[in-house]
Amino acid sequence: MPAMMYLRKKAILLASLLVAAGLSIAAGLVSARSLTLAAEDDFYPFSAVRDGELVGFVPALTRAAFNAVGTEVQFQTGPFSRVLYLVESGRLIGGFTGAIDDSNRSAFHWHKTPIGTVQLAIWARTGEAGKGLGVEDLEGQDVSVTRGFFNTDEVDQNPRINRIVAPSDESSLKMLALGRSDFALVTDKIGQTILRGKAESAAERKVEIVGFIDEVDLYVFFSKTHPKGKAAAELFQRGLEAIISNGTYERLARQWLPDPAPVASE
Repeated sequence: MPAMMYLRKKAILLASLLVAAGLSIAAGLVSARSLTLAAEDDFYPFSAVRDGELVGFVPALTRAAFNAVGTEVQFQTGPFSRVLYLVESGRLIGGFTGAIDDSNRSAFHWHKTPIGTVQLAIWARTGEAGKGLGVEDLEGQDVSVTRGFFNTDEVDQNPRINRIVAPSDESSLKMLALGRSDFALVTDKIGQTILRGKAESAAERKVEIVGFIDEVDLYVFFSKTHPKGKAAAELFQRGLEAIISNGTYERLARQWLPDPAPVASE
């Protein structure tokens, strides 16, 4: 075969392979068929490390969603601040668990369908506050909040609320119980789970829900600095739709989340 014809055939073959690869990326496929996500280690029952193992609704859901589209998932665990760093810097392709607000809407790639919803609750020491409290009742008060968690723009951008940042939801409730804050903002499901797990502590039992602020949709978020972040977000959306349709989502929600389980909608 003449050298020129051989080189031309190789060039055509290479071009075909590049086109195929481009189509795969455009379709949202991650070529390696495996990826690593950053996972929050203290957000139970959504995502937490227990006895050295990552457990919870979100890791189970992300594994099922990616498996539904032929992709294996591994996890690197850490506090939420570390999760944010790993994803923002592009060291990892994505992480969880996040909520969309004005400060991060353009910072990450987001999938369309929320993985669930939590209700942001106002907690007070038992018997020391009325019921049905709202954001206006927090003004002029010391309110413990969890580092990195979105508490709605109504709270986070209100200069009249003195926010005291705690490293975790459990720490936030403990600050409240010990009198170091007047109120705490922790989602209802997580707060109830913490209290059930701390029933032996008198201090932990001295807090209660006295109002609700808003429902917050939860998401897995994907890196804009990682070259495959957008593709991974699109792939996850496809997998999430698949497990909602086949009943896997509902089964996992019933397994991990306190009643009533949130129902994601497409």
